[in-house]
Amino acid sequence: MSSTGKVNAALAAAIIFILLSSCSAYFAFNRMDASQSWVRHSRDVQNALAQFSRAVARAGRLRSEYMDSGDNSLLQQQADVVDQIRNTAAAIQTLTVDNARQQANWKELSELKEQRIALLGAALELKKSGKSTPAAQAAISRQSLAAADRTDQVLQRMYDAEEQLLAERQARANSSASLIATILIASLFLALAIFIVHHLLLVDQVAARSRAELAQRALSAKVLTLQDEERRKFARELHDSVGQQLVAMKMAISVLQSKLPGDNTLQDCLKLLDDSIAETRTISHLLHPPLLDEAGLNSASRWFVEGFGRRSGIDVSLDIHDGAGRLPEATELVLFRVLQESLTNVHRHSGAKRADVSLQTANNQVILRVRDYGSGMPPAVVESLRLDGSGGGVGLAGMTERIREIGGKLEIHSSAVGTEIVARVPMSTKPARQTISPPRMQEVKG
Repeated sequence: MSSTGKVNAALAAAIIFILLSSCSAYFAFNRMDASQSWVRHSRDVQNALAQFSRAVARAGRLRSEYMDSGDNSLLQQQADVVDQIRNTAAAIQTLTVDNARQQANWKELSELKEQRIALLGAALELKKSGKSTPAAQAAISRQSLAAADRTDQVLQRMYDAEEQLLAERQARANSSASLIATILIASLFLALAIFIVHHLLLVDQVAARSRAELAQRALSAKVLTLQDEERRKFARELHDSVGQQLVAMKMAISVLQSKLPGDNTLQDCLKLLDDSIAETRTISHLLHPPLLDEAGLNSASRWFVEGFGRRSGIDVSLDIHDGAGRLPEATELVLFRVLQESLTNVHRHSGAKRADVSLQTANNQVILRVRDYGSGMPPAVVESLRLDGSGGGVGLAGMTERIREIGGKLEIHSSAVGTEIVARVPMSTKPARQTISPPRMQEVKG
């Protein structure tokens, strides 16, 4: 599998795992929520049982107070308590409707409830009618106590049953909480591990691409260096071989002309030879100007700009400030090639009639600017060049690589009124080279 495939597979695995973990956590949360609901349900049943017990106890106390005081206002309170007992019993029935065992207990509790309410009513009626006697009240009290004992037993059974259910439901809730915590922690660590793997794969992929880009740049730099060496070699061959042979031929024809002074054909041959010698020297100088090695970038730039203006018919203004020293050979060669390629593009593509060239130093930088006043470049091409260096021709790509190789920066600004190429490279001067130069070529014409 390719590195990109591995990265995508790791990311997909992480996303799938997170989704599965989220689903598991969701179901676990639902389970815990259901368990907590049942826990609350059991507590509601226990609260209803406790409320029933308190209401029954209060009814007994009100009966005793009424028997002792005969206060009729206690009768209304007694009636309210009886209603409360019945309502609480109904609530208990509703809460335990899903539990057959508790429903059986409730049925027994309901019977005891009605029995105790009937005994309570009988005691109160005896008191209100004036027929109450200690013996009669004692008999009712004995029956009430027996019913109360049975009621307490039923209530205790129901409470114990709910306590057992509460423990079971609480255990399930705790188990669900532990399961959720386990799922979340495991998901966190596993997702983290997968994302770390994904990150490492991305780092490897980026490193591989960086190595490929560095190799490509190194290859481009090597190609450009070889290109410059070949240009230098061809320029020397043209001058030393073809140029010298043409000069020798001119000398031979000149001898013939002296012997045949009236021969127009020889005169035409001499003119053609002069043009060929001049063209050969021009091509040789354009391939690699000797001035660049002998006098430096400033002199070579002046020579090239002047010759370019004559050949192209474009009015080129030149602004160069001579410095005290020479730049490194590689820097001078790169800036000259940028100047050469920029003006060539002006002639081929811009349609401009005027251009400005400046070569200056500022902030420990050498800045070369070439501006034309032509049609400009399409915005999409300029944006593509700014983003990744693509979109332009081979010449622009070559300029960018040359400038980058020596630690500089190439800027391209273009609009409907023209294009400006700005090359900025670090300035590092060195003393002028003392070299033994080959015989100087004649000045190039045209």
